[in-house]
Amino acid sequence: MRRRNFEWATVEYEGDRYDVCVGMEVEEVDEIRPIDSEVNITPLMRIEVINWMLEKAMEDIYQAANDPVFLDMNQREREIDEAGLVYEDH
Repeated sequence: MRRRNFEWATVEYEGDRYDVCVGMEVEEVDEIRPIDSEVNITPLMRIEVINWMLEKAMEDIYQAANDPVFLDMNQREREIDEAGLVYEDH
């Protein structure tokens, strides 16, 4: 399976939810944003919390990767790539 460079997962921490962007080549946190926010709060966080969120995000990402619907979507994405088709958002 071809991996994307970045994957997003939503993690709950102390009653709040955060979107966590993980760089998949080295499995590290790239960004952490409160839900519905464009603000990266990673520089303000303790490394222990970032590492905990990374662990939870990776669990979700790998679990989703084994979901049959996700596998079908990856297959379709490969077929589109191989056909040279490009999706343009208008």
